Amino acid sequence: MSQTIDHPELSAAEWKLIQDLRALPEEALQARMLGSVQELLFFFGNPRCQGMGVEGFPCGEPRSTCEECHEVWDMLDRLSARNRKP
Repeated sequence: MSQTIDHPELSAAEWKLIQDLRALPEEALQARMLGSVQELLFFFGNPRCQGMGVEGFPCGEPRSTCEECHEVWDMLDRLSARNRKP
């Protein structure tokens, strides 16, 4: 697979994510998935709860309550566990 500036180096996991997104059956479903992934990326890059972060200092400018952040993390953990089951 030849990659150029227009097609930057992507890891196998990044290519799989793109292929899986393109394989979704409906355009509306693809748009919903893309929106969800964008929100998830924002969440990972900008944790904003009022509680203490892993490093022991506040997460930053509050965007949601600490409980809401933990609910999202718990849900992500449940999804990961479900996807690992045979």
